[in-house]
Amino acid sequence: MEFRKEVEISKILIGGNVEESAVEIRYDPLTLQTSRIVKKNIPMPFSGDFEEEITSSRNWCPFCNERVEDLAARDPEIMKGEIWRRGECLAFSNIMPYSRYSLILRIAESHYLRLSEFKKSHFFDAFKLIQDYIGKLPGGKLYISIGMNYLKSAGSSVMHPHIQLLVSENATDLFARLEWSAFEFFEVNGRDYWSLLVEKEKGGERYVGRTQKTDWLAAFAPKGFFHFIGIPEETEFAFMSDEQLEGFSEGITRILKFYETKGFNAFNFTFFCGDRIGKHFRTNFHIVARTPFSKYYWCDVFFPKLFHDESVTFFSPEDYTRELKNLW
Repeated sequence: MEFRKEVEISKILIGGNVEESAVEIRYDPLTLQTSRIVKKNIPMPFSGDFEEEITSSRNWCPFCNERVEDLAARDPEIMKGEIWRRGECLAFSNIMPYSRYSLILRIAESHYLRLSEFKKSHFFDAFKLIQDYIGKLPGGKLYISIGMNYLKSAGSSVMHPHIQLLVSENATDLFARLEWSAFEFFEVNGRDYWSLLVEKEKGGERYVGRTQKTDWLAAFAPKGFFHFIGIPEETEFAFMSDEQLEGFSEGITRILKFYETKGFNAFNFTFFCGDRIGKHFRTNFHIVARTPFSKYYWCDVFFPKLFHDESVTFFSPEDYTRELKNLW
């Protein structure tokens, strides 16, 4: 396992002075996919007032209690046309399915939550319903992804907090790359990549800490702002214990509180689930902050990501690991 990076120095003439800027090109230790860290202080937009957006979107929101029963799409097969419930969480079909099995899990009754207002139960209850659903799926190899987009700057069309479940017979592009790379790694090393990653990073400058049965660390080659990874002791999501799911839920809420202290209010997360794949693959979780949503927000995904599939960020993983550790 190699933590490879290269540094380029850029020089610009500004105000009569020559300034140097360092650009780090980092290679993901598993896939070798590159990320660029532009080491220059660029002010991020802070989350401003968008109360008008909250109010107007609440008036038509399909996930609010007063409309969800009438508007929710139903699964006629696995869920027998029912909405599944646990705590505040409601599970139903995605009206815009991205795979053969595609669910929405509305995780909170509140239409809008600040990042510090998310609770462990919001995520834990959703994860339990996902387990129930996965347990009823037919046999065969399936690729299971769990993701969340929160607020428009993270790509969400509905403000109300919700998670999406995608289960497909065909892997997404990165999922396929992860699987092939993980298989090659296992063949050479005799163990899965993620367990060795924890062993290598534990106690180091990118290692954050633990929650129940879960290790948390900053990604060496981040795919977005403040990219953290959660690695569980238990491999397959469908069979994870309540303690393991509590570990994920606790870690997510801690990271969201940290994001809020940094001025962020939007985020994306995803699980690549290790179910039905093999001993070479372990469920792994990723979360990144997105540019704060406000009346005049801007998008942080531009041509390097869209066409070159290369992430660009302005923050060093080693620096923001130290900051999160202080709050952990």
